[in-house]
Amino acid sequence: MPKKHAKILVKVAISLGLILFLLSRIDVHALVQNLARANPWLLAATLLLFAFSIPLRAWRWQTLTNARGMGVSFWRLNRWYYIGAFFNTVLPTGFGGDVAKSVYLARETDDPGGAVGTVALDRFLGILVLLGIGALAAPLSRASISFWMQIFVLLAFFGALAAFWALRQKNWMRWLHRQALRLLPAGFRRRIEGMESLRSLYMALQDYDGPTLLRAVGVSLIFNLVWILVNITAGLSLDVQASLLDYLVFTPLVSLALLIPSIGGIGVRELSYVGLYTQVGVPAEAAFAMSIVIYLATVVSGLIGGILMLF
Repeated sequence: MPKKHAKILVKVAISLGLILFLLSRIDVHALVQNLARANPWLLAATLLLFAFSIPLRAWRWQTLTNARGMGVSFWRLNRWYYIGAFFNTVLPTGFGGDVAKSVYLARETDDPGGAVGTVALDRFLGILVLLGIGALAAPLSRASISFWMQIFVLLAFFGALAAFWALRQKNWMRWLHRQALRLLPAGFRRRIEGMESLRSLYMALQDYDGPTLLRAVGVSLIFNLVWILVNITAGLSLDVQASLLDYLVFTPLVSLALLIPSIGGIGVRELSYVGLYTQVGVPAEAAFAMSIVIYLATVVSGLIGGILMLF
């Protein structure tokens, strides 16, 4: 069996196994009742807020592309972001949308390395701000989040900051590059040295000054606050009794959990919502229903992207 197919089967097994595990431990009838009683206005607000969050991410992306002088309009970037959401929905990977956005931007600018660099940095800044929110809020949570989980989030945040700072130290990176190449076989070394796109990707991470990065982080903070609001409206639509602090803690943790291999986050998302929100008194069926509402919002945004791709 090809390695790619094996990876897909593993992801399918993880998603299906987690869903079956949860369904075996909750009252499915109560889950259906929770969804049937959902407030339609708050449900619509959740879908609209999620759809609105994508232009915010496109705004962050434009901050990075403008800094490289790519000159691509916001509306084109916004369209590609929606199309990326479509690929994230239909492909068995959480990075299919990133690949699609990179391809569109590379075709537009004839700068493959720079295109991949902006997409990678855009995703990195989103995760970085999310880690920062989680690191600040987790110690204050009333849920029994383990000490080691809090340490992990804190170390991940500062580790990501340190790694990004190190990548931008040109003299250090040149020295590390030379040392690493010496350890490689001659043929492989020549192949690495001839990869122009890899060099362009690295240089793309060097091209941003402090004000540009601060603007991108600011937009990322706005986006993540809207993402937390999406979770709040989803919870309110199902009469989930959780505090603002609960949402501040749980939303980043769920987003981090979605990095675990699965099919579109299915299974991992549901287990995360149930595992976290039941610790603050939310019934498992309501927490499961909340995860379904969030997934529905991602599917709706993906459908918008599919329509934009067709036209």
